[in-house]
Amino acid sequence: MIDTYQWRRIGITMLLSASLSLGACTANEGMTDENGLRPHLNVDLQVPGILKLHETSPFSVTVTQANQPVRADEILFQFWPEGSPDRLVTVAGLMRQEGVYTAEYGFIENGVYVVRSRVTAGSLEAMPAKRFAIGEEAVLRLAALEQQEAQGGLALASSDHGSGDHHH
Repeated sequence: MIDTYQWRRIGITMLLSASLSLGACTANEGMTDENGLRPHLNVDLQVPGILKLHETSPFSVTVTQANQPVRADEILFQFWPEGSPDRLVTVAGLMRQEGVYTAEYGFIENGVYVVRSRVTAGSLEAMPAKRFAIGEEAVLRLAALEQQEAQGGLALASSDHGSGDHHH
């Protein structure tokens, strides 16, 4: 038989358990946005519409969180020829306005390239990437690669390549 003292202990234990459970739920609420997603950066990587050999062109990213511009701690743009990550070149991004960062880079040969932006803001990081092409032959090759990928015949060299916009 359970006496009054034991009922009190059971009640107090249940009350403490419930308080801890509710406290844990409340603490986690701040870790999600209005859609229930964990905090994340939205990074819109832009490749110039026209790229010419031996001329620098501006690459940019717009960084937001919850539709507000973000002042990033570090923005890096990384460039390499498709299939040759050992030829990677890193250029620091400069803030042009709150949430908008750019880097100038030029190319010395036609081909298919990858640009990846590495964005760090506090404990958050994003690394979107896009492929693009310089030169007619490279544009055709990139279009063929994208068609093969769409048909599931070829995996990207790196899983974090973006939408594969192509430019010349």
